[in-house]
Amino acid sequence: YKCLMLAVSIKNLSHKINNKPILNNVNFELKKDSIACILGPSGSGKTTLLKLIAGLDKVQNGKIFINEQEVSSANKHLATEKRKIGYLFQDYALFPHLTVKENLKYPINFKNSIYTINDIIDVIKLPNSLDKYPHELSGGEQQRVALARSIISHPDLLLLDEPFSSLDLNLREEIRDDTLHLLQKSNVSTIIVTHDPFEAMFISNQINIMDDNGSIIQSGSPADLYNTPKNEYVTRFFGETNVFHGNAIDSIVATPVGNVRVDPKYKNKNVTVHIRPQGIKLSEQPTPVNGIKGTVMASKLMGSFSFIHLSVLNNKNEVVHVHSHMPPEFNPKQSSAVEIAVDEKHTFVFES
Repeated sequence: YKCLMLAVSIKNLSHKINNKPILNNVNFELKKDSIACILGPSGSGKTTLLKLIAGLDKVQNGKIFINEQEVSSANKHLATEKRKIGYLFQDYALFPHLTVKENLKYPINFKNSIYTINDIIDVIKLPNSLDKYPHELSGGEQQRVALARSIISHPDLLLLDEPFSSLDLNLREEIRDDTLHLLQKSNVSTIIVTHDPFEAMFISNQINIMDDNGSIIQSGSPADLYNTPKNEYVTRFFGETNVFHGNAIDSIVATPVGNVRVDPKYKNKNVTVHIRPQGIKLSEQPTPVNGIKGTVMASKLMGSFSFIHLSVLNNKNEVVHVHSHMPPEFNPKQSSAVEIAVDEKHTFVFES
């Protein structure tokens, strides 16, 4: 039965601040011991949602359940300290008068943690800072201590608001990785707020995408959202796309990079075609190119891939700019001709 339990269930939650709608009929479930991400742009209400779950703000409309117990509704409010949650918000408030070690021990005094200080210090990579005070640490270091403190109390539910945002890149990847291992080892149900889709894919089993109106528009596994986005907004969230408009005649749309097959339901309709750069497959060809031809404007090695800028001609003989990602060893010369093929796995079609 335990595996079916929900750590969090949110029903029809709407919220206004100064009469401005921030959350719009949000419904959300987190299975016990899993990690979910709330992914959305700045200002989409993600932090407000966490604060309502934490009990730091009162619910106006809708209900929130933690471990199947109602904690918030329009006429019910369980105090934050009774919710058995750990949280880390953007202003990671450490106790200024306590050293790092004392800050970390603080929650342990209340609960019988399954961790030792050494377990945690190992994760946040601050072995020489145990006796320092918060003001002696950089912003990134303070954030790591606050992250450690929220995990060490081993709560029933952990709420993390952009927990890796102020870390520089190489440190961010390492700490994110260690945090993920720690969360998996400790079986704590976690909700992480982020605006970074790749962070969401890396760390969570379930992603919930919010739009600017404070609505969750699609929920599912990282693979679901990446491979079957339900609209243009979700498609674009996972990186830029090449966008073409056309009319679906007999389940085919003509684009400047070739014909794209579409679902028969779009027959004779105007559609928008999104093709990810990795769906634009190139091969170097002696001129003249047989198939769809592109001219290389620039080729940049980006480490794990080559970023190729192409120009192609549309049916009105206008130049259209197209981006392709190819394996790093593919490095065509500027102004050379390439043949273009489209990978349908990375192609998404929506009615215009």
